[in-house]
Amino acid sequence: MYFLIYIIKYIVSMADKKNEKINNLQEEFNKIQEENKDLDVNMYLAKMDDLPELGEIQIYNYESDIEEAKDRADNVLSSLVDLYLGDAPKIKEHPYIKAKLEEDADVYAKTLFLSKMTTKTFINQMRQVDNGDNNARMYEVMNQTMGEFRDNIKFSQSQRTELEKFWKEMRKDMGLNEMQDKTPEIELNEDGEEGKDDNMVVDSRKMNDLISNYLKNKS
Repeated sequence: MYFLIYIIKYIVSMADKKNEKINNLQEEFNKIQEENKDLDVNMYLAKMDDLPELGEIQIYNYESDIEEAKDRADNVLSSLVDLYLGDAPKIKEHPYIKAKLEEDADVYAKTLFLSKMTTKTFINQMRQVDNGDNNARMYEVMNQTMGEFRDNIKFSQSQRTELEKFWKEMRKDMGLNEMQDKTPEIELNEDGEEGKDDNMVVDSRKMNDLISNYLKNKS
């Protein structure tokens, strides 16, 4: 019983102290307002003429960069595949070849986008330094970004070289070089009819055999 009374008194005491603090703060706030009621706040605000020319604030359009990277990658891969398989249009239209082209273009697009974002980051960091951010940590970050910038350039070049090597070797592994050298002027089309064609003609059965053998050799 005595313990319960003690707890109640303690709670009431804490509530009184809280109310006292609130009242003190309110009195202090009223005192500050009274003492500064004639204060002109505009005297302490910066004038527009004193501020640097900041220009308009623009939200960066990352989606535009992503679409641009996709378009560039599609153009590079399409022209690359056309370079090595352009004389075998039926093989070029095979589902596996089309899926592989799309996959390679997607990976290359991400590389191009990453390279552009690294460039953007590096430029922003240099602008910070130009605006007076000259602490040692800032230069350390810039040097790190510069290293990543160089690595991205090398990676982009090596990736493009690997893509060229892949499609060139695919052509060779499928025997298209030999077929081109031995192809006569008159070929049989899918209907078994003779006809001339400036491009190398491969019927559907031969095309599927070539791609199947290639995939078996790679697996």
